[in-house]
Amino acid sequence: MNKQTNNLLSNNLRAIRYLAYGSNLHPARLQARVSSAAFSAVIRLRGWSLNFSKIGRDGSGKCNIVKSDEGVIHVAIYKISIKDLQQLDVIEGVGKGYRSSMLNVPRIGACHVYVAQESFVDHRQVPYDWYKELVLAGVRHHSFPIEYVKSIEKVRSKIDLNQKRAQNNLSVLTKSI
Repeated sequence: MNKQTNNLLSNNLRAIRYLAYGSNLHPARLQARVSSAAFSAVIRLRGWSLNFSKIGRDGSGKCNIVKSDEGVIHVAIYKISIKDLQQLDVIEGVGKGYRSSMLNVPRIGACHVYVAQESFVDHRQVPYDWYKELVLAGVRHHSFPIEYVKSIEKVRSKIDLNQKRAQNNLSVLTKSI
């Protein structure tokens, strides 16, 4: 957790807003990771771009957001318990690929978000097909604009030779149907 998050905790907050933009967009995926996750809103944010440049622990590309003058991203805001935020920090690999940050979202307020650490960014990264499908399931679930969906569909992906990992990650979507 970063300094801003710690300051919020010291104010005895029991939940915090979390900004999801990648594989955690779909509520079933996020709730499988942190049970307290409760959907709050979808937001369109100008000045940011989505890419798959974060080097994952499995060697594939994971989502990252970067400031971009011309960029627009669509995100979901969830409320999660402080206890679950600490668990999500571990799952997401804070200090081992992502850093936790706070982003001030118009009309919403401060939101916790994960951004790739610079030393874990490589724009040549390619996501696994199952990971890209998790992201697409989330953008479709939230009915994001078709242009945004198509931009993610166009991202090149690769097959994960570890079929068990692929099945385990996608199983959360079949359980939610």
